[in-house]
Amino acid sequence: MHFPHDDDASGKIIRAFTLLELLVSVAILGILITGSFIAYGPLLNKADSYRCIGNLRSLHVTFSSYIKDNAQWPQAPEALWEAENDDALEDWWIETMTPYGGEERVWQCPTIARQIRKVSDEGRPKVHYDPTPFDEKPFTPYRWNQPWLTETGNMHGRGAQMIFPDGSILVMDDIVTFPD
Repeated sequence: MHFPHDDDASGKIIRAFTLLELLVSVAILGILITGSFIAYGPLLNKADSYRCIGNLRSLHVTFSSYIKDNAQWPQAPEALWEAENDDALEDWWIETMTPYGGEERVWQCPTIARQIRKVSDEGRPKVHYDPTPFDEKPFTPYRWNQPWLTETGNMHGRGAQMIFPDGSILVMDDIVTFPD
């Protein structure tokens, strides 16, 4: 059965969405998009954590190569450790370690970099992993089970990640527990 308003001038039937059908479709799409954003957050955090682990492993190889070539842990000038300006010390680490594979991107945790970009591009730190200061003796970095590098903060939800002389990576929460 045809109604006059369903036909166009040539007698063909016109099919169209009603306003209610359109609103229901938009609501379903909105729910699906919201659900995907909720699932995206933990996946992004996990991916950042793995990239951070990869950075620490790259820096471990970098520092191992430096120690083999120079027979000591890299010794940043004392004046840089005491300076109020961290930029000079960060630049020294990057410049010293770049020939061994420690270019700037390897020194940056993706989570920290993203959070800093949200705030400001000005004055942001370039080095997100703190090297442990060892003395000049060639075996000191291997002698004690001290972390070689430690992430600057709890960026992945379980504590700061650290890499040890044997290349193992631990999270601060895994090795330090406090009683309730």
